[in-house]
Amino acid sequence: MKAFTVADDASLVALIQRATQRLVFLAPAVSQPVADALIERLQALRPESVSITLDVDGEVIRLGYGNQEAMERLYEAARIAGKPLTLHKGIRFGLVIADETMLVFAPIPLLIEAGPTNLEAHNAVMVGPPPPSVIVELGLGPKGVIDQTVGLDIASATTIEQVKKDLAQNPPQKFDIARTVRVFNTHFEFVEFAMLGARLDRKKARIPNDLIGLAGDQETQALLEAFFHLVGNSDALSGKPLQDDKEKIIKRFLKVLPGYRTAILRADKPAFEKAVQNFRAAVLQFQKGLKEELQRAMDCNRKRLLQALLPSVQANPPASWRMADGTLLVEKDQVEARLNEELAQAFGTADQLIGKMEVNVVFKGVTYESLKDPAFVAVAKKAFPSLEKLLEEFEAARVLP
Repeated sequence: MKAFTVADDASLVALIQRATQRLVFLAPAVSQPVADALIERLQALRPESVSITLDVDGEVIRLGYGNQEAMERLYEAARIAGKPLTLHKGIRFGLVIADETMLVFAPIPLLIEAGPTNLEAHNAVMVGPPPPSVIVELGLGPKGVIDQTVGLDIASATTIEQVKKDLAQNPPQKFDIARTVRVFNTHFEFVEFAMLGARLDRKKARIPNDLIGLAGDQETQALLEAFFHLVGNSDALSGKPLQDDKEKIIKRFLKVLPGYRTAILRADKPAFEKAVQNFRAAVLQFQKGLKEELQRAMDCNRKRLLQALLPSVQANPPASWRMADGTLLVEKDQVEARLNEELAQAFGTADQLIGKMEVNVVFKGVTYESLKDPAFVAVAKKAFPSLEKLLEEFEAARVLP
């Protein structure tokens, strides 16, 4: 008998069925075949010869250590046999004692992997006769439950009902689908990368409609239209260098999946996050040194616009400055002050602009629905040629019955 072995449903069932004198089973949860074997032994052996302990909790079912129906059937069979099902919260290893043979194994969470695929993928150790210390802590020694350390609590009907409600509200995924998504997503994911508020050359002041077309010089008129640019494209305050750096990061790390979103290889994610960290620091530095210079540039452009508009406004004040009978609400010597006031309101302040600068990055996983879409897979393969092998792994992912 080899010490290192594979513990799967078939080998666990075979070992359980060999028990004729005593049977101890300890694990997070059970599958249907293992539950059936335990129930058969419960019915065949004396109740005091059988001990079954599980982590009776919805999370172990969601992780794929076992299934809900098996847990409920095992609980009911134990109740009928007069041998309570005991529980131990958080248990994450497995143990079987069948007469004088003990097996210790690592249960497979099906949410993560499908389990051993060959006889060399060991997940268990066949110990032989159980050590006395194990027997004692299981409560099977001379002092019984006095020395027991595991399985001290009893799974009640209330406990089982709580698990049922938990699983109804948050049911397990189909484990073959979950593994497929996990494998695929280890290679790429979607990302949203945005810089907000730093493109000051795009910031415009909304000019009152009745002032449009009153600018005298062509350069100011070109900037005016229905809005007036707060700073020029060539202005060092425009934020364009930051936009250029952002585009360099995008070109280096990100791929656009046409018709879908922007994606990144997870292998590139640490370097991308480092680049974003440095970029965010540059935006912060730009913001810190900006306030006074920006306000000066805005004031300069506002005064420039004021001087361009003033002659026309003095000659023909806008309708919004007049009453219905044509009476002017502004004295002639106050026209410049009134115009400056309206433009100042339209321009705002540097504080109002600077306070909105930030760099945002949001990562999002790829959904299984996307993986089933041939069009999406074709686009992803084209964007990431190196994922050809990954997609083969996805297509070969094991589907559970």
